[in-house]
Amino acid sequence: MDRFKRILVAASPGHLEPLTLRNAVNLADTNDAHLTVLDVVAPLPPWRKRMNVEGRTIDVEGALLHDREERLRRMVVNTGGREETEVIVTVGEPFLEVIRYVLAHGHDLVMMGEPEVNRAALPQPSSGVMHVLRKCPTPVWVMHPSLARELRILALVDPDPSDPVRDGLNNLVLELATSLARRHFGELHLGHAWTLEGEATLRTSPFVEMPGRIVDAMAREVEEVHRDQLNLLATRHHVDELGASIHMVSGEPGVALPRLADHLDINLIVMGTVGRTGLKGLIVGNTAETILRSVRCSVLAVKPQGFVTPVKLRHRTP
Repeated sequence: MDRFKRILVAASPGHLEPLTLRNAVNLADTNDAHLTVLDVVAPLPPWRKRMNVEGRTIDVEGALLHDREERLRRMVVNTGGREETEVIVTVGEPFLEVIRYVLAHGHDLVMMGEPEVNRAALPQPSSGVMHVLRKCPTPVWVMHPSLARELRILALVDPDPSDPVRDGLNNLVLELATSLARRHFGELHLGHAWTLEGEATLRTSPFVEMPGRIVDAMAREVEEVHRDQLNLLATRHHVDELGASIHMVSGEPGVALPRLADHLDINLIVMGTVGRTGLKGLIVGNTAETILRSVRCSVLAVKPQGFVTPVKLRHRTP
């Protein structure tokens, strides 16, 4: 985790989660990193930004932004943050301004939480959080509270030596997960889901007429290949030195992996969020989105080298 030297805490509009700020302050102290708190609020209608009252022109929006900035500064100090912590309050579309700020100032980690009102029995990331997860080029750490006393990390990987993008992403996931486990004496788990593509059709189609024993043999062979690839990846990252547990589950990843996280009482998932598709290059995969919307714990989501955000900087940045 020493790789993170410029950390951006993205407040929900008008709200900063204490859990997120505490974790960001601790991580910044541990890494001797520069910390910025950014809050982006919706602009007032043009006719309400400035008002003329009793011969005075009152900058209403400016006053509200100043109040918010001072409240955030006090919150940072009360949480143990350093005096040099930057606090920025601006107006605009929150997810766009967060990503533009990252691009303009070279931050290498974004940390964000959800307001209490957005939490339900099964939390769903808000649209703003999902936009940041999809489009931000740096790792994004979405914080959720946990009752667990110790850190339990689940690194989700999908080994495929024939795909250098995916293989590089697996390496990044494990680098971060093992670093966190070492630094915080966390319990580390590796998770991977495998399937025999078309197995249900092969077993039941009246047009294929595949004997069950043949399908069984095919499934065993696919499982063995996945297990060998997973073990090679684990060996490359020396996860045995951390006493890591390796879990290979069968089924669709979007269903099987959130179920595994629940079963293990995981409080942090480290995962990649990008797949590949044709000529369009890199996109957020459907499986990653399904997992992000299904888990109840914090998520540290990363993208591979070469990911290019569709968000562009303005000609003049704040």
